Amino acid sequence: MLLQCKEEGLFEHLGIAGGPLDLMTRFVETDLFEVAISHNRYTLLNREADAFWDTCQRHHVAAVNAAPYGSGILAKGPTAYPRYMYGAASELLLAHARQMETACARYHVPLAAAALQFSLKDPRISSTIVGISRPERLAATAELAQWQIPQELWSELDAIFQQP
Repeated sequence: MLLQCKEEGLFEHLGIAGGPLDLMTRFVETDLFEVAISHNRYTLLNREADAFWDTCQRHHVAAVNAAPYGSGILAKGPTAYPRYMYGAASELLLAHARQMETACARYHVPLAAAALQFSLKDPRISSTIVGISRPERLAATAELAQWQIPQELWSELDAIFQQP
Protein backbone atom coordinates (compact mmCIF):
# COMPACT_ATOMS: atom_id res chain seq x y z
CA MET A 1 0.00 0.00 0.00
CA LEU A 2 2.72 2.49 0.97
CA LEU A 3 4.81 1.62 -2.08
CA GLN A 4 1.77 2.16 -4.28
CA CYS A 5 1.21 5.59 -2.70
CA LYS A 6 4.85 6.47 -3.38
CA GLU A 7 4.56 5.31 -7.00
CA GLU A 8 1.47 7.49 -7.37
CA GLY A 9 3.47 10.49 -6.19
CA LEU A 10 1.62 10.99 -2.91
CA PHE A 11 4.98 11.23 -1.14
CA GLU A 12 8.61 11.11 -2.21
CA HIS A 13 10.41 9.19 0.52
CA LEU A 14 9.52 6.30 2.79
CA GLY A 15 11.10 6.01 6.20
CA ILE A 16 10.83 4.36 9.58
CA ALA A 17 11.21 5.78 13.06
CA GLY A 18 11.35 4.55 16.62
CA GLY A 19 10.72 1.00 17.64
CA PRO A 20 13.08 -1.70 18.81
CA LEU A 21 16.39 -1.66 16.96
CA ASP A 22 16.17 -5.31 15.94
CA LEU A 23 12.81 -4.64 14.27
CA MET A 24 14.06 -1.45 12.63
CA THR A 25 17.11 -3.33 11.37
CA ARG A 26 14.90 -5.92 9.72
CA PHE A 27 12.89 -3.13 8.06
CA VAL A 28 16.06 -1.47 6.74
CA GLU A 29 17.26 -4.81 5.38
CA THR A 30 14.14 -5.02 3.17
CA ASP A 31 15.58 -2.18 1.05
CA LEU A 32 12.13 -0.55 0.95
CA PHE A 33 13.02 2.43 3.14
CA GLU A 34 15.14 5.48 2.40
CA VAL A 35 15.50 6.96 5.86
CA ALA A 36 15.52 5.65 9.43
CA ILE A 37 15.26 7.62 12.67
CA SER A 38 16.36 6.32 16.04
CA HIS A 39 16.25 8.35 19.25
CA ASN A 40 18.12 8.18 22.56
CA ARG A 41 20.04 5.12 21.37
CA TYR A 42 23.19 6.81 20.12
CA THR A 43 24.56 9.25 22.63
CA LEU A 44 27.69 9.67 24.70
CA LEU A 45 26.00 7.37 27.24
CA ASN A 46 24.31 4.80 25.01
CA ARG A 47 25.66 3.28 21.80
CA GLU A 48 22.92 0.71 21.16
CA ALA A 49 22.33 2.05 17.64
CA ASP A 50 25.95 1.66 16.55
CA ALA A 51 25.34 -1.54 14.56
CA PHE A 52 22.04 -0.13 13.28
CA TRP A 53 23.86 2.81 11.66
CA ASP A 54 26.17 0.30 9.96
CA THR A 55 23.14 -1.52 8.58
CA CYS A 56 21.65 1.74 7.34
CA GLN A 57 24.91 2.57 5.60
CA ARG A 58 25.13 -0.85 3.92
CA HIS A 59 21.57 -0.49 2.63
CA HIS A 60 21.97 3.15 1.55
CA VAL A 61 19.39 4.36 4.07
CA ALA A 62 19.81 7.88 5.44
CA ALA A 63 20.39 7.57 9.18
CA VAL A 64 18.88 10.23 11.43
CA ASN A 65 19.90 10.33 15.07
CA ALA A 66 17.39 12.01 17.36
CA ALA A 67 17.75 13.06 21.00
CA PRO A 68 21.55 13.27 21.27
CA TYR A 69 21.08 14.75 24.77
CA GLY A 70 19.43 11.57 26.03
CA SER A 71 16.22 13.48 26.85
CA GLY A 72 18.16 16.16 28.73
CA ILE A 73 20.79 14.61 30.99
CA LEU A 74 23.57 15.57 28.56
CA ALA A 75 22.17 19.07 28.00
CA LYS A 76 21.39 20.08 31.58
CA GLY A 77 23.82 17.76 33.36
CA PRO A 78 23.22 14.73 35.58
CA THR A 79 22.68 16.75 38.76
CA ALA A 80 20.04 19.04 37.25
CA TYR A 81 18.38 16.30 35.19
CA PRO A 82 19.12 12.75 36.45
CA ARG A 83 16.93 11.11 33.80
CA TYR A 84 17.62 9.22 30.59
CA MET A 85 15.07 8.35 27.92
CA TYR A 86 12.47 10.18 30.03
CA GLY A 87 12.88 7.86 33.02
CA ALA A 88 15.13 7.72 36.06
CA ALA A 89 18.74 7.12 35.02
CA SER A 90 20.56 4.11 36.45
CA GLU A 91 23.37 4.68 38.94
CA LEU A 92 25.93 3.51 36.37
CA LEU A 93 24.60 5.89 33.74
CA LEU A 94 24.61 8.77 36.26
CA ALA A 95 28.19 7.95 37.26
CA HIS A 96 29.29 7.97 33.61
CA ALA A 97 27.44 11.25 32.99
CA ARG A 98 29.14 12.86 36.01
CA GLN A 99 32.56 11.66 34.84
CA MET A 100 31.89 12.99 31.35
CA GLU A 101 30.73 16.31 32.74
CA THR A 102 33.94 16.55 34.81
CA ALA A 103 36.12 15.65 31.80
CA CYS A 104 34.38 18.27 29.66
CA ALA A 105 34.87 20.90 32.36
CA ARG A 106 38.63 20.22 32.40
CA TYR A 107 38.71 21.14 28.70
CA HIS A 108 36.27 24.07 29.11
CA VAL A 109 33.76 22.31 26.85
CA PRO A 110 30.07 22.21 27.71
CA LEU A 111 28.81 18.65 28.11
CA ALA A 112 25.99 19.59 25.73
CA ALA A 113 28.52 20.51 23.01
CA ALA A 114 30.21 17.12 23.28
CA ALA A 115 26.83 15.34 23.29
CA LEU A 116 25.63 17.15 20.18
CA GLN A 117 28.88 16.82 18.27
CA PHE A 118 29.13 13.11 19.12
CA SER A 119 26.22 12.65 16.73
CA LEU A 120 27.26 15.34 14.24
CA LYS A 121 30.77 13.95 13.76
CA ASP A 122 29.68 10.42 12.89
CA PRO A 123 29.89 10.08 9.08
CA ARG A 124 27.19 7.37 9.08
CA ILE A 125 24.61 9.83 10.40
CA SER A 126 22.94 11.99 7.75
CA SER A 127 21.21 14.31 10.18
CA THR A 128 20.69 14.90 13.89
CA ILE A 129 17.39 15.96 15.42
CA VAL A 130 17.61 18.16 18.49
CA GLY A 131 14.55 19.15 20.45
CA ILE A 132 14.48 22.63 21.88
CA SER A 133 11.94 24.05 24.29
CA ARG A 134 12.23 27.73 23.34
CA PRO A 135 13.17 29.56 20.13
CA GLU A 136 16.06 31.30 21.92
CA ARG A 137 17.78 27.93 22.28
CA LEU A 138 18.28 27.64 18.53
CA ALA A 139 21.24 30.04 18.56
CA ALA A 140 22.71 28.30 21.60
CA THR A 141 22.42 24.93 19.83
CA ALA A 142 24.20 26.30 16.76
CA GLU A 143 26.98 27.56 19.04
CA LEU A 144 27.31 24.12 20.67
CA ALA A 145 27.59 22.54 17.22
CA GLN A 146 30.60 24.74 16.43
CA TRP A 147 32.41 24.47 19.78
CA GLN A 148 36.03 23.35 19.39
CA ILE A 149 36.51 19.96 21.03
CA PRO A 150 40.02 18.52 21.33
CA GLN A 151 40.67 14.91 20.30
CA GLU A 152 41.96 14.18 23.79
CA LEU A 153 38.51 14.86 25.22
CA TRP A 154 36.89 12.49 22.71
CA SER A 155 39.33 9.80 23.83
CA GLU A 156 38.47 10.42 27.49
CA LEU A 157 34.73 10.34 26.81
CA ASP A 158 35.07 7.03 24.94
CA ALA A 159 37.11 5.57 27.81
CA ILE A 160 34.45 6.64 30.31
CA PHE A 161 31.72 5.06 28.19
CA GLN A 162 33.62 1.78 28.04
CA GLN A 163 34.03 1.54 31.82
CA PRO A 164 31.99 -1.25 33.41
